[in-house]
Amino acid sequence: MIVDIHCHVLDDIDDGPKTLVEALSLCRMLQTRGIDKVIATPHFIGDYDSKVTPESVKEKIDILNKEMKKQHIKLEIYSGMEVFASNDTVDRLEKGEILTLNNSRYVLIEFSFENIPKYMSELLFSMQLKGYVPIIAHPERYNIRYRKSGIIKKAVENGALLQVNSGSIMGVHGSEVRDEAIRLLKSGMVHLVATDAHGDRRPIYSVMEIQKKLTEICGTENMKKLLYINPQRVFEDKDVEQTSVVKKSFSIFSFFKK
Repeated sequence: MIVDIHCHVLDDIDDGPKTLVEALSLCRMLQTRGIDKVIATPHFIGDYDSKVTPESVKEKIDILNKEMKKQHIKLEIYSGMEVFASNDTVDRLEKGEILTLNNSRYVLIEFSFENIPKYMSELLFSMQLKGYVPIIAHPERYNIRYRKSGIIKKAVENGALLQVNSGSIMGVHGSEVRDEAIRLLKSGMVHLVATDAHGDRRPIYSVMEIQKKLTEICGTENMKKLLYINPQRVFEDKDVEQTSVVKKSFSIFSFFKK
């Protein structure tokens, strides 16, 4: 069973598909790529976008699930959001303005790609105090300032989770992002891999392709956790399993190279 915990599959609500026809096309594609369940995660940007509310998301999901049934698309959609971090994120969660992933304790959250918010560590800590588990979306795409500051590493050490995009490890966003994704995976800091699909603008790789690539990067056991076990555990609101650090292999060639 493959659960995609980060996917912009709903039409006319954020920068995903523009029409229901496009949304259905994306659903067919996801099904053919080996995905069984999708948590719809439209962007929640607070007061800057009035379209994304719990009510609008659930209504869109209802329509899409019914239409997929008519067209014999074997994919199930569940509710969630990708929350753009702000000072009042915890307040909005408590007020019910933000949807967690499939009504679990898990919250998919993203930060500015360029600038580290001053309140980042405090926000993640506050979320955890209220019983939420933050999943930081696609940290491999963030500016190098994040890596140099050590703030992502500290967040993971303090209980936050990381989700890397499958396209990132396949080089969709360029070699720099791919290399950072691989570094994070090998460090044992990543917990989940998801598509972050937005329609047909970027390639969506099959589960088998991603499985093969992850196995090459971080081994079979880590691959199973990243792709199969942990997404299912998030979906079921259970604790995720920690991945392990990939030990550097030693060879005669690497010795002489040094």
